Amino acid sequence: MYKTGDIILIPFPFIEYTGAKKVRPSVVVCETADGYHDVVVCAISSVMPPILSANEIPLLPDTSNNLRTSSVLKVDRIVTVQAINIIAKLGELSAVDQAVFITKFRSLV
Repeated sequence: MYKTGDIILIPFPFIEYTGAKKVRPSVVVCETADGYHDVVVCAISSVMPPILSANEIPLLPDTSNNLRTSSVLKVDRIVTVQAINIIAKLGELSAVDQAVFITKFRSLV
């Protein structure tokens, strides 16, 4: 249903686990291969740091990704979400952004 590079809107859990979840765009890494078909994602933030880390990718809004503002894909902010919690598919990474994403993700493991 979802493929690597799809940008979806989900209630993203924060590390503080205060119970509060902010709806935000995220990039699909993959669907799980079990019967649950959960989705593994990486966070996207609209808070652009002055200097990007090695695990961050800048994203400019375009007609492919449908982001509203310049954002940063945080490749090392990974969570698994239930597919039923996906609010919408916004778009997808461009071919160039997806290639960078895959390279950076592979370097993590």
